[in-house]
Amino acid sequence: MRQVKIIGYNLSITALIMVAVGCTSISKKSIAKSPVEGKTWQLQLPGNTLLPMSWINPGTFVKGSPETEKGRKADENPQTKVTLTKGYWLGKTEVTIGQWKAVTGQSLRDKVTQLLNDETLYDFEGKMQKIRDYIHFDRNTPDKIMANEDELLPMYFVSWNEAMDFCKKLNLLEHADGRLPAGYAYTLPTEAQWEYACRAGTTGATYALNENTTDDGLNSIAWYGKNGTAGYVGRGLSSLMAGPRDAGGKLANKWGMQDMLGNLWEWCLDWYGPYTGGDVTDPVGPATGTYRVNRGGSWGSGMNDERSANRAKNPPNEDSAWRGFRLALCPVH
Repeated sequence: MRQVKIIGYNLSITALIMVAVGCTSISKKSIAKSPVEGKTWQLQLPGNTLLPMSWINPGTFVKGSPETEKGRKADENPQTKVTLTKGYWLGKTEVTIGQWKAVTGQSLRDKVTQLLNDETLYDFEGKMQKIRDYIHFDRNTPDKIMANEDELLPMYFVSWNEAMDFCKKLNLLEHADGRLPAGYAYTLPTEAQWEYACRAGTTGATYALNENTTDDGLNSIAWYGKNGTAGYVGRGLSSLMAGPRDAGGKLANKWGMQDMLGNLWEWCLDWYGPYTGGDVTDPVGPATGTYRVNRGGSWGSGMNDERSANRAKNPPNEDSAWRGFRLALCPVH
């Protein structure tokens, strides 16, 4: 019997007629597949927008940097041996503007307009302020704080709180469609999960094939301050003719992750705090804090920020043109 391909599925003519007359139905739920441990997951967002996620096996690595590493900072010490006992999925790139819009219904311009007109007072380092006042933005000039807006760019101007709201919405959608595995939830990666996936088995300053922080090594894997203006087209930020670049434009690490270094800083789940040293298992960071961790450097960062061990900290309410996030699907703690 002749087969007909419809929305990605092969149906016989009889089955197609049955669908048309309502004798049977093929619902989104019945054809949806859940992620399988050990395999790449193509997360299908509303509007048939895909978000590819790689499976990260459990394992052990050393978090932080040795004293000999060029550009290291004090908060990367003491080096700590970390064991992650459970695998998880991690987005191959940062969440893009298109993926953000598919879940939230909000474009980048919508998001920035909302930010600039938000009259809520938030706690920024102990002082109650509006977001636009904290980051010194003029509510009447959104174009001065935005770079390009196409949907392949990583979503920027996202606070930690907003990234977590995105994850909550996605969990509700995936649970309703029957695709959320039992015991898992979409969230941000912990700082340990992020560094483990960034290193992908490497022990040097970066995951570049030659594992160094020379310009040649970084140029192949990261958009950062040195190459951020090269070939840039469109609206640039501040006095720079540069801004975020399309997600996935640089070489991946050994586990298939792209843009782990450069393009945008990426929020992690943890509150910022000191390392413990010694051996730890499945760390989740301090119970409370003032700042949330973000990692990886950005299109405007210097070479020393583009290292696997480098850490940054920012208030969870802060939005920035230099910061975005990467989606994780992790075991529920």
